[in-house]
Amino acid sequence: MTNNKELEDKVVIVTGGTMGIGFGMATRLAKYGAKVIITSRNSDTGEAALDRLRAEAGCDADNVAYYQMDICGEDDNEKLVKFAVDTYGRLDSIINNAVFPGDFQMLADEPLDTFRQVVDTNITGTFLGMKSAIKQFLEQGAETGDNYSIINISSGATRDTGMRMAPYIASKLAVEGLTQAAALEYARQGIRINTLLFGVFETEKAKEMHEAMPFIEEKNAAKHHVGRFGEPEHDAGEAAAYLISDRSTFVTGTTINIDGGMCL
Repeated sequence: MTNNKELEDKVVIVTGGTMGIGFGMATRLAKYGAKVIITSRNSDTGEAALDRLRAEAGCDADNVAYYQMDICGEDDNEKLVKFAVDTYGRLDSIINNAVFPGDFQMLADEPLDTFRQVVDTNITGTFLGMKSAIKQFLEQGAETGDNYSIINISSGATRDTGMRMAPYIASKLAVEGLTQAAALEYARQGIRINTLLFGVFETEKAKEMHEAMPFIEEKNAAKHHVGRFGEPEHDAGEAAAYLISDRSTFVTGTTINIDGGMCL
């Protein structure tokens, strides 16, 4: 961290920001001075995460907030943006991070309801987050030279395809398509839209899976050629900070791999 006030004037939403990579990004952004709203469906875990975020970011209590919502609902997304504006006066960025991975079935065994839940969360949720944020950016006044930023999330599984992940992989490839299309549509209005593609990170869920199935950890470790898994705050947080900051004003419509060489 070279300048802990770099994002001081930025207001950022991180959906699914109460744990894992989302929490790591929210923590690093708050350390850089951004005002950050984290979301989840579960208010119990959300309030606990907010207390932890304040402690780990070392920021003023009022600089971070929590909002309970369902990213699959258009009304919830609109209310989330309104909450950000009512709380902090504006919106500068949204990270559409919330995700549902599915149940890891072979395609012919995949229940339609589960497939639809993956699509609804990962694609529709991202679309609605983008839509609500863009409408707010335009209302605030968006033109060439402004620096609004939308960050969507993809996965190394889209390049290093694994078994029993068809709905998830399809949904993340769709997110990359949404990113490219929307980036083109709004580039002249100072709205930049990019995707961060993540490899395996040292999250709570990943650690649980690796402890339960050491052979999966060994397999995943072999793919990450830098010799380690990702660290949520440093690796994901720094990438997000870059895409929100003025350092990346010439970057839009792209997918940046934060994957330790997984996709090589």
